[in-house]
Amino acid sequence: MTFSQTKEQAATQHTEPSEFEYDYEELPETSPLTMHLIAGAAAGIMEHSVMYPFDIVKTRMQVVGSSSSVVYSGVTQALKTIKTTEGVRSLWRGVMSVVLGAGPAHAVYFATYEQTKKVLTKATGGKANALAA
Repeated sequence: MTFSQTKEQAATQHTEPSEFEYDYEELPETSPLTMHLIAGAAAGIMEHSVMYPFDIVKTRMQVVGSSSSVVYSGVTQALKTIKTTEGVRSLWRGVMSVVLGAGPAHAVYFATYEQTKKVLTKATGGKANALAA
């Protein structure tokens, strides 16, 4: 059986249950709370670190009536201007304060989501529930 086959396809081909496709988008049900906290923190830190330069550009483009004569015509042009006038590192200036807040916030969010999903799934007798997703 290939990983692209579904459980229904595998059942019609009389394959072993252990060969079913794995869902890699969630941790196993037996994962401890700390694993969800770590996964959430890592996801939040990565997301904010990667998107921070675009947040800088967005914020600068939203500034109206500033004394600065710098006007950006678009995101690409703004990134190029900031990079050439202030340096590449300026795109991540201040990212640590965002990361220090994003890590714990996303950790709590992920853990709360997973624990709530577990409680709602148990309340319905272990069946998947639209409320638990």
